[in-house]
Formats: sequence, C-alpha cells, structure tokens
Amino acid sequence: MQSTFLGKTKNSLDVYVDREGSHAATHLADTPELLELVKEALLTLSPDQDDVYMEVDLGRNIGTSDLVKTTMNDDVFYAKRLNRTNYTRFVRGRQPVKTSVISLVLHRQKDGYLLYSAWVGWAAPPFPNDEKETAESRDFWRNHALVWGR
Repeated sequence: MQSTFLGKTKNSLDVYVDREGSHAATHLADTPELLELVKEALLTLSPDQDDVYMEVDLGRNIGTSDLVKTTMNDDVFYAKRLNRTNYTRFVRGRQPVKTSVISLVLHRQKDGYLLYSAWVGWAAPPFPNDEKETAESRDFWRNHALVWGR
C-alpha cells in the first residue's frame, strides 16, 4: 500500500490516504470534490482513539447521499463494490438525498491516521459479514440501501 499525505487534523495529527486500493479510493474516484471536503472536515477533528468513525456537518449543502431508508415496495438487490469483499444492499429507482454531512473512518498508524473511508452522507453501521460488523448492522441494512446507478 502506498499512502500519500492528505492533511492534518485540528490537533495537528497527520492523515494519509491510499489513493488506489482503499475504500476511500473508490469514493474519491466517484466524487472528485470529496478530497477537499475531507480536508475541510479533518480540520474540525481532534481524534484520540485508534478507530475514528464519525460524521461532520459542514453546515451547507455539500452534495447528495446514496444512503436511503427502504420499504417493502422498493426494488432491492445485492452487488459487490470495488475494493470490497462483501455484498452491499442496493435499491433501484430511488434518488440520492441532499446533505451537509460527510462521514469519515480513520485508523491510527504510528505516524498519524490513515483515511480508511469517507463519503458524502450519514454514517451507518458496517455491512453484515464485514469484519467490523456491529450488533446494529443487520437491522440497519435490512431497512436501508445505497441508491444504484448514480
């Protein structure tokens, strides 16, 4: 993995990103403006734990979120995303929703943090069968999905 310097947090910790093989890489490729939004969000954070998983409200519309609540009437299916090993729940025929929130996942390294993932929109529990799956994962993803085809 080749990581490159991304920026600093509010408490002056360095943050790096793998621009090719990480979850963050796929989001950065899909949303070119995400890189500058991540840098802006980092300046508001003072992380002090090994794993940081948080939402940052930037106070203005920054784009749209693909995460939507689903109903029994939705056309839901599963597919694998790039750089992922597990299947993701998707919904067809829905539109993304406007948001002012960016979500970040950082993992501590000896020289700062690695941006594991980032996306425009709200945080959600890890997907079922993910190594970081939580008690909330299955219930949440039974009722939510990512908008397909954006």
